Amino acid sequence: MQVNVKCQSCNTDSSFFIAKNVFQGPFRCRQCKNLFTLKVRNGEIESCEPLAVDVFDKSKTDRAAARKKKKEKSA
Repeated sequence: MQVNVKCQSCNTDSSFFIAKNVFQGPFRCRQCKNLFTLKVRNGEIESCEPLAVDVFDKSKTDRAAARKKKKEKSA
């Protein structure tokens, strides 16, 4: 399903595809590179909040550590 997003900072139109009807996660504008947290349901954006780079980096590190732990546990 294609989701269309208009950047709150620079008004650039972007789009991306999701496999499920629900998505919650980070989105980076391709033009201004600002980060946002999107909540999407049935192809419609429910919320779009600014996301600080340090918060994004921490969540990315946490997700990588969780994946590594899960992989080690299953091996």
